[in-house]
Amino acid sequence: MTGTSGDSPALSNIAYDDLVVDERMGPFTERVSRDIAGRLAGPIGEPSEPAFAPPAVFPVLFLHALRRGMGGIPAGSILAKQELEYHAPLPVDSDAEITVWVGNKEIKRERPFVTIEFDIRDQQGTQVVTGRKIIVWPTGPGQETS
Repeated sequence: MTGTSGDSPALSNIAYDDLVVDERMGPFTERVSRDIAGRLAGPIGEPSEPAFAPPAVFPVLFLHALRRGMGGIPAGSILAKQELEYHAPLPVDSDAEITVWVGNKEIKRERPFVTIEFDIRDQQGTQVVTGRKIIVWPTGPGQETS
């Protein structure tokens, strides 16, 4: 996959209070190369040549968009849940458009949870995958990042 995600750090230090629910980031364009699709399809260590992006490509696209939109994965966070909904195939050697946003912020059991939503579309604008990741955020309301 290509894009400008390598231009930003891998870890974010964005505070819980700085997250804005429903603020859209993107769309960010990422190329789904034959190489990455082949490495993420089939058994580990046995590259293949799929015509369409395998399911493992979509969490990678999400992480690239999160990196470009929010500076990366929040340092010290924990992935609590991940959901993906597949709507259409995405051909390899094509571009995907990824939009991410904060869907919800809440405190449960005295821990800050943030739901990050994402939408992945093909070059024609067809919705390919939607999903959400629920993350235990490293800082809560009123706390600063280190």
